[in-house]
Amino acid sequence: MIDVCSACTTTRQNTPKSPGGKSRCSCEGGELFDALGHDRIGHRLANTLLRAGVDNLELLSSLSARQLLSLDGIGTAGAHHALSRLHPEPERDGPS
Repeated sequence: MIDVCSACTTTRQNTPKSPGGKSRCSCEGGELFDALGHDRIGHRLANTLLRAGVDNLELLSSLSARQLLSLDGIGTAGAHHALSRLHPEPERDGPS
């Protein structure tokens, strides 16, 4: 199984902007790939989650860090990446 689709590595700069203003890959990886990122770690994590039966964002969002870590192939970095992409930390306004 490929970790990164060829469209993500070759045509990313030529794709139209998504409604949120971020460039969007033209691959058809699905919502997990869109949420986790069209890069090596995002694709690897999405493929691992799909093999573990986590095939949609609703199910992924319902998992705790402990549950993610219990899945085959998901380590600390993968769990952290998934959780940070689903629940980004709010930006801080500098030092208080």
